[in-house]
Amino acid sequence: MSRFFRCSHTILPLCLSAAITMLAVGCTGSDPADDRPDRTPVSGVVTYNGSPVEGALVTFTPTDLNGSGANGRTDADGKFEMGTYESADGVRPGSYQVTVTKIPVTVAEQPSEDDPNYDPDAGTAPEAENVLPAKYADWSTSGLTADVGQDAITDLNFELTD
Repeated sequence: MSRFFRCSHTILPLCLSAAITMLAVGCTGSDPADDRPDRTPVSGVVTYNGSPVEGALVTFTPTDLNGSGANGRTDADGKFEMGTYESADGVRPGSYQVTVTKIPVTVAEQPSEDDPNYDPDAGTAPEAENVLPAKYADWSTSGLTADVGQDAITDLNFELTD
């Protein structure tokens, strides 16, 4: 019996070590981002009647049915960076039809319950509307396109007008 205990003191740590190693390897796995198709960095500026547009959503819709869409949001200077899977991670090479929309966020303000103007039956905020010309919200009427290859695009500018 003493041989059993001597052997188990040797085998138990080895088995435990092997189990921990297999668990660690199994849990880490591969990064799903590594399996994603190649993407090209794409950035540019959106202007409306010559002024930068802040907070606009730029959307790429692939002309190829096997493509992936992408989007980006403009900053205070109208600058945007496109992303397919994550923010600013680039665009898969291909041809795209482009839309640009800007829908301001509206919040319905309701007085506190102890305010005499409080109305428990008050409706919600009115539906927000796109503040850019409607033609830019539809890829079939926007007239905006983008052709993305393997080389980075840093000057994809969309000049919107009335």
